[in-house]
Parts: sequence; C-alpha cells; structure tokens
Amino acid sequence: MPVLWAASSRHLMRHPAQLALALVGLSVGVATLVAVDIATASAARAFELSMRAVNGAATHEVLGGPAGIDEQLYVDLRLRNPELGFAPIVAGYASIGEQTMQLVGIDPLASPQFEAPASGSGGPMGRLDVSRSTQWFTQAGTIMMAAATAKELDVGENRPFELDIGGRRATATLIGTIADDQVGYDALILTDIAQAQAWLRLRGRLSRIDVRLPTGAAAGAAESRLRAQLPPDVQLEPAQGRTRESIDMTSAFTTNLRAMSLLALMVSLLIIYGTISFAVVQRRRIVGILRALGATPGDVLKIVLAEAAVLGAVGAGVGLLLGASIAHALVGLVSQTINDLYFAVSVRQTVLPASSVVIALLAGFLTALVGALVPALEAAAGAPQLGLRRSVLESRAAAVARRLALASVLLGLGSATIAASSGRSLLAGFVALFMLLLSVAALTPAVLRAAATGAAKACARVSPVGRLAFSDVAGSLSRTGVAVAALGMAIAAMIGVSIMVGSFRESLRAWLERTMRADVYVTAPGAGGPERRIEPELVGMLLRTAGVADYSISRHTQVELAGEQVELDALQSAAHSRPGLVFVDGDPRSAWSGFASGSILVSEPLAWRLRLRAGQQLSMPTASGPRSFRIAGIYREYGNDRGNVMMSLGEFRRLWHDESVTGLGIYLRPDTSSAEVMMRLRAQARGRQALLISSNARLRELSMEIFERTFVITRVLYWLAGGVAAVGLLSALLAWELERSREVGLLRALGLTPAGAALLVEAQAGFMGLMALVVAIPAGFLTALMLILVINRRAFGWQIDLHVSSAQLSNALLLSVAAALAAGLYPAWRGARAAIVDEIREE
Repeated sequence: MPVLWAASSRHLMRHPAQLALALVGLSVGVATLVAVDIATASAARAFELSMRAVNGAATHEVLGGPAGIDEQLYVDLRLRNPELGFAPIVAGYASIGEQTMQLVGIDPLASPQFEAPASGSGGPMGRLDVSRSTQWFTQAGTIMMAAATAKELDVGENRPFELDIGGRRATATLIGTIADDQVGYDALILTDIAQAQAWLRLRGRLSRIDVRLPTGAAAGAAESRLRAQLPPDVQLEPAQGRTRESIDMTSAFTTNLRAMSLLALMVSLLIIYGTISFAVVQRRRIVGILRALGATPGDVLKIVLAEAAVLGAVGAGVGLLLGASIAHALVGLVSQTINDLYFAVSVRQTVLPASSVVIALLAGFLTALVGALVPALEAAAGAPQLGLRRSVLESRAAAVARRLALASVLLGLGSATIAASSGRSLLAGFVALFMLLLSVAALTPAVLRAAATGAAKACARVSPVGRLAFSDVAGSLSRTGVAVAALGMAIAAMIGVSIMVGSFRESLRAWLERTMRADVYVTAPGAGGPERRIEPELVGMLLRTAGVADYSISRHTQVELAGEQVELDALQSAAHSRPGLVFVDGDPRSAWSGFASGSILVSEPLAWRLRLRAGQQLSMPTASGPRSFRIAGIYREYGNDRGNVMMSLGEFRRLWHDESVTGLGIYLRPDTSSAEVMMRLRAQARGRQALLISSNARLRELSMEIFERTFVITRVLYWLAGGVAAVGLLSALLAWELERSREVGLLRALGLTPAGAALLVEAQAGFMGLMALVVAIPAGFLTALMLILVINRRAFGWQIDLHVSSAQLSNALLLSVAAALAAGLYPAWRGARAAIVDEIREE
C-alpha cells in the first residue's frame, strides 16, 4: 500500500494541468450552485429583515381591504383590550430619484409593550435625542432612514429634499438616521403616522394594526376574543404569514434558477469521470505491474477513490469561495428580477446560509466520488496482464457505448413516463427534465463512434490523414465520448432554454398586442400601495381632453384569497377592449355577459393554482363580509404568475365602497395623433400629479424590457454550464493529445507539417463540437417541450405557445463549435511544436 500511495502522489504532482482542469470544472459547477443559493437567500433575508423591522414584536396583524382600516377600530381595540399591545401602521411606497422604498408611518408612543419600531426604546426612535423627538412630532415632513441609504441617496440631515409619492411631490426632512448595525431598514422610510396618512391620502385610515398577543395558554383565548371584536371586512392574521407569503411568491423563480445551477454540476460529473479515467489509463502500466506484484483490487479501488475524494474536497472548497464571489454579481440580477415581478427589496449584504455550505461541500465531494466510481471499479477489476493494454479499455468503451445507447432509450422513456404521470409535482418535472438530459449524455458516445467511423470511411480515398483523424476519434472513445457527452448535454439545455425563452417572449408579445388595445394609457406611479391612485378631480379632466373617443377605467388592488394576497382588477371596459382577452375556459359571449351582471373572470395562473373552473364559485372578503362570486370564465394572462381576479368596476365599488381609480385606457378618434393627445393629458396633470402617460407601443416596449431583464440570469447560468463543458472538452483533448503524441510524432516524421498537425487536432475538435450539436438539437427540442409543457406550466400555471427561430439554433452552433475549437487550440499548439525525436523515442 505505501508503494501505491507514493505512486499516486507522484502521478498527481507530475500532471498538474490535468488536475487543474478537473478542479476548475468541479469548482465552477459547485460555485454556480452556491452563487444561486446565496443570491436567492440574500434577497429573501433582506425582505424578511425589512418586514421584521416594521413589525417589531408583533405576533399578529389586523388587515383590512383595499380601502384600509378605519382608525377608530384601533382606538376601540385598545380600550377593550388594555392588556394587549396594539400599534397602528400606515404603509405605502415613495421614490427618491430612481430608488423606490417602502414608506411606513408609525406612532412611537402607541404601546410600551412593543419593541422596535412601535416603542420609544429599542427601536429607531430610541436613537433620537429629545430635541429630535420633539422635531418628529412638531415639524411637518420629518423622516428617518438607514444611514447607509441616506449616504447612497445623498440625503443629508436637516436638509429638505423631495419625495415622489404616487406622482405627487412632497418635501421631507431627514432628522435622524438608523445606525448600520440595525438591520432591515435599508429599503424603509419611517415617518409619523399622521404624516404618512397625509402623504398617502389615507386620512382617517390605517394600512394595518400590529398586535402583540400573550404567549402560552392565554394566547388562544386572547386571539379568539379579538377575532370576535373585528368587523366583517377585517381579518386577524399571523404577523409572519404575510412575510412568508411574499417570499413564497418567488419559490417557482428560485427553483428554476437552482435547477439551472445543477446543470453545471451535472456537466462537472462527466468532467471528473473523464479526468479520473484518463489518470487510470496513464498509470495502466504501473497499476498492472503492482497488481502482478500483489496489490489487491481493493487497494487499487481505495487509491483511485481517495484521489477523487481529495479532488472533490478541494473543488468544493474552491467552489464555495468562488461562489461567494460570483454571488455578489448574481444578487443584483436576482434582486432586480424580484423588484420587477414581486416586491421591493434592497439587498446590501449577501447571506451565506449554513445549508449552502453543507450542500456545496457534499455536492463537490459526492460529484467527484460518483464520477470516479466507474474508472475506479474498472482499474480494480482488470486482470494484471490486461492492465498493460490500452486496447482493452477502448474495447470496453465501445461495448459501454452500445449499452449506454440502450440506457438512453430507457432514460427517455422514463422521463416521458414521469412527466405524464406525476400530476402537478414541480420536483417530478425537474427529475423528468434531468433524466432527459442524461439520456442525451448516454446516447452521445454511440453517435460519435458511428459518425466518426463513417467519416473515416468516407475520407479513405480522399485523405489518409483525414481517415486517420476520424479513426482516432472513434478509436479513443474513452476520451472523446465523455467530453462530447458533457458538451452535448450543455448544448441541449441551452437550446431548450433558448426555445422556451423565445416562445415565452413571442407569447408575451402576442398577448400584449391583444390586451393593450387602447391608444394611450394613464396610470398613477407607485409599487402597488394605496398611493397608486389618480386624483379624483383629475380623472374627469383627463377624460374630457380633446381627441378622446372612448375609455376604460380600472382600479387595481389586492384581496385576501385562500390565505394569500391576490391581485384584483376592477374594470369598466370599453367595447373595443373586450376582444383582447383570450378565454381558455368558458364561452367569451356568456363570460362577458356574466361579468356585466356581477360574476368574475379569473386568470389562468390563479385557476391553475387553485384548481378553478368556469362555472364554479369563489369566495372573497368584501367590505360587507365574505361573498361568493360565480366564475364566468378563465382567461390567458402572462403579467402575473400569482394570478388575477377581474370584476366589473361597478360591482367592486358597490361591495368595497372604494371610488379610487388606478388607471385609464384611452381610445382616440381616428383623425387624432397619440403624441398630441398625450401632450394635452400631461398639460392637464401638470402641477396636480405626475402621471405615467404612455402609448400602447411604449408600454409594450417597457414590458419586453422587463422580460429581457428577467431572463438575463437564466442566460448567465446556461453560459456558465457551457463554459464548464468547454473546460471538460479541453481536458479531454489535452489528455488525448498526450496519449497519442507518439502517433503524431510518426506523422510528423513522415512529412506532416507543424501546421498540418495543428490543423489535424483542430479538425478533430471541430468535428466533436459538431457531433455534440447533432445530438443536442433533437434533445434540445424535447427539452424545450419539457420546459414549456411541464416545468413552466407547473411552476407558474400559464400555457406558452411554441415558437422556434433560427437564432436559437445559431447560438447553440456558436457555443458548440467555438467551445470545441477553443478547447483544441492548446493541444494543437503543443502538437505542432513537439520535437519529433522526443515523441517517437521508445521507452
């Protein structure tokens, strides 16, 4: 055994390049997994801390409908329950320059039983001195924010600056900052509750009431008593429920990212297999001699697996450090997507969960061991005399390729079976997807061998060197097969994701063109809070603008449905807008008739999640208590993956007593220019409210820009997977070049020029890249169908129409051939520069 260990260490030290390439492949795979984990965990943690900073010690929240809660209820609850803690909260959104932040109005004297921020000690108010506390109550427009945020936005203490709240300008003054060691305040603006009511146009109303119930046995009785005191349109919910619900909104998005990061790790698995397999082949002579001298198969197995374990441990450690570095760039993309699609979050610090460390170490270690297992078993099982012959390994590789082709068929059938029989399970969908990708990898060696053999025969009469080049590819399947399989799997994933993204893009574009039928859209700016409303007196003025022929009025808000907040769109639609909705369940004519008489329309994602059908009843809380609505139809929707409910504006106003208007869709007279009317509309709003006034074409452009930002991170991840595959191909080509250096030396001695030797290697590399693409194209189409029909459907609930373009395949061609040719540059350079006498010298 000591001799074996010494031989192992000497071999590793004498081949640092091969070891380094394997280490790079494994490290990048692990790093991708870690970076996605850190980025998503950091965004979730930042939002959770922000909510905790506002909630303080609250255990529950009293929540109302779109119009909020009458502040008299807060007074009544405090008087009737003096032993409980209550704190009123008014919340909305405000912008400072381009930065959108949550505006929170608090009463620091509300309850001594509360900790931050609803008390005078322990919270942000406790950090102000007496003079500033007086200033808080006596001076209009005073606010507080995190010190780091104030510095970033160039907001100085006691220096007035402007806020934008729903398109209305307000003057604020920073009277104090919250120390950086108080986490969770990065995206918050704190002000007095009365000031928040004035800014958000919520006089006499509250967004919610935070409640602190006693712990232990008394909690249940107190909760029941409190629920009995609430009016029908108000609910009592756990304080952490809303935070968890908001974070859960992103679960499908983050799951897709993690799946893409696992792809890079799967490619790393094949790289490790190729590296360890080559290391075994390089030592086949000495291993055979040691076996003949008495080394047992178990000794050889231990040595090879120990090398893999060391490689896995080092790769996991390096990947962990590299992932932490990549995460700093990735967290910006993740948080931007979350801000665009879900909720406002400001991520200033990355979080490395302990689970990510464990997963990274285990992933790297196990990937290396699993990748090394087959070569280790082959090295241990081979007879000593056969261990001296490389032909044995290649004959085994050819036999294994045939068995893998059969395994590929079985994996494909298993993937289809799981996808068809697993119902709505997203996890099962990803299992089916990865089985499909593994079937690509399993099929590639057999396809490569057949194609290379055929190409060699075709070149036999034209070019002996070409015949030799392609025969080499077929005859070195143990080297070339695994590398091309890794590249083929990465390319198949790239094609599938590209087709899915392109299909989604075209489906979204067509949906926007159908639904955005008005010529001009007018909306109040904001992030969906109570500040997002057009001033009532301004609505009439806008609709009376010259050139307006017809209009739609909408009120966008949220309601509690099935334990979560769901978007509610109350609409008074123009006749022109109705054909824009595509119904996936229900007759359009009867659906619109039911809509006009009080029924609701439900979007496809919401219907999918809640298993709703047209004709069923759906209960929602209203200002007069819960009410059941008949579902008149299910319509296609790509704007919100959580789902929407649509009802007539008249029915909404009757049930919620809310006259607010969020947006207008304006239809122009045929002889009127949209630019001219938009100029008139802006003139009407000038000095009253800064509204977002856009043509339908510009809104479609903005929507597509958000779409492109959303999928930037997906493209980054599949290019990383492609990069890992390119590293694997470089490793295989380098190993192959070292292995057949004597053969190239003989060709050089027979007259092959240095340029010809380099061209030979590059031709072989390019051929392997093309073969990876040939296998990947049909697999990529199947992957796209799996992503569209299974993964996206189960994750988001919407149905995407398939769209294929030449650009999707050209990108794959570029990656495949470029990766192969780039990987062949160094081996080609080595082959061209090698000294002939050294290469052909016998040992």
